[in-house]
Amino acid sequence: MKKVLLIIPLVLLLIGCSNKVEDDKFSYLEYKKNLEKQEDFINNDELDFNTFFDIERDGDKINYSLTIDNPKIDMHNVKAILIHNYPIEDTYPTVGIFNETKEILFNSGNSIKLEGTILSSDDISDVKFKLYLEYTTDEDEKEEIYYEVQRG
Repeated sequence: MKKVLLIIPLVLLLIGCSNKVEDDKFSYLEYKKNLEKQEDFINNDELDFNTFFDIERDGDKINYSLTIDNPKIDMHNVKAILIHNYPIEDTYPTVGIFNETKEILFNSGNSIKLEGTILSSDDISDVKFKLYLEYTTDEDEKEEIYYEVQRG
């Protein structure tokens, strides 16, 4: 009887964990699908933060990253996904979807970095990168940003 009482909570815990994983996967796919379809993007000068995009080739490996820093406002519960239009099978870099949400505070000096890799020897100079960023303000207002990354 004691073993049954011990097994039931473990089974419920495992079911709860798998539901969380499924929820995260569903959220990721929804964010990705919405960003792929997006055609209207915010201008660079309208952003409430700075972005720095870096891309480097190392043989057949292309490493890219987008840093978000110097916010003009406090940004809480930040979720983000950075995608591109080069065909890959890996997941795109995210923040706050498969892990804890982040926050970037005005004058704090902290930042968020989304990093990814493309395995290819192809020229990818025409590949487009897009960012979806979601956060809440100090007034608990939800903000959503669709941004086409500016290279160079």
